[in-house]
Amino acid sequence: MQFGQGYSFSTTSIIKETNTGADYYREPRLAERYDKAKYYLQKYMKINNRQNYLNNMQEDFARMIESINKYKGFYIGRYETGDDYTHSSSKGYFTNPRVVRYNRNINYVRWYNSYDDAKKLAGNKEKYVKTGMIYDTLWDYTLKWLNETDTRSYEDIYSDSGTWGNYSNNTKTTSSGGTSPAKTGAIETITYKEETYSDSPTSSNNIFDIAGNVCEWTVGRYTSASSYRELRGGYYGFNSNHSGSVASGRGGSPGYNDGTYGFRSLLCIN
Repeated sequence: MQFGQGYSFSTTSIIKETNTGADYYREPRLAERYDKAKYYLQKYMKINNRQNYLNNMQEDFARMIESINKYKGFYIGRYETGDDYTHSSSKGYFTNPRVVRYNRNINYVRWYNSYDDAKKLAGNKEKYVKTGMIYDTLWDYTLKWLNETDTRSYEDIYSDSGTWGNYSNNTKTTSSGGTSPAKTGAIETITYKEETYSDSPTSSNNIFDIAGNVCEWTVGRYTSASSYRELRGGYYGFNSNHSGSVASGRGGSPGYNDGTYGFRSLLCIN
């Protein structure tokens, strides 16, 4: 993993980008250039000095790169990040963010709050590890790893993720022989699939709900000239084909929260 490195999807494979490629804007140092939402920084993150925020963002990125270079890898949350407490759509943030099995509150979060919440996950272990929101380049690296370890085919990742994701067009055979549509992403699908459905949970290499369920915020920029952030993985209301596959991306306003918006956390060793 190198500064400026990203991956893109062709019709047949996952290819490495150069740092001057079409996806170069996805790296934080260029993302910073368009982050002028002072109002959101003050309202949601209680930050009055935008430059301090940008400096912190760059420092977070530098620590991530340093850790990956030193330890040759990174960790991502096995589950989508959730909250101990039920929260309303107007809240937009987690009171007590956590990554545990059986989370029931994993959506209705803004990008600004999620970026901050993800950093809190390290807690009193911060001396040893750093946590944060996943970068979209690391999202693609994870998909590349799933493909290279033969866990998921290229078609599973790029063309149609319906065989392992929670999508609107997915109906599953239940243990009683009936069918049931994919459920809302308000809870993780593992909470019902093991008990209700005869098929396996929506996981790959022990990573749950990376395909479908809720769209997941990343640090990346949606386009090079936009303040929108990149949301990855599709969601329960999407069709599982290419436009909603685990490789797909769409833009979301960082100050907006929705029932389809959640995030997955990153962990790096100090």
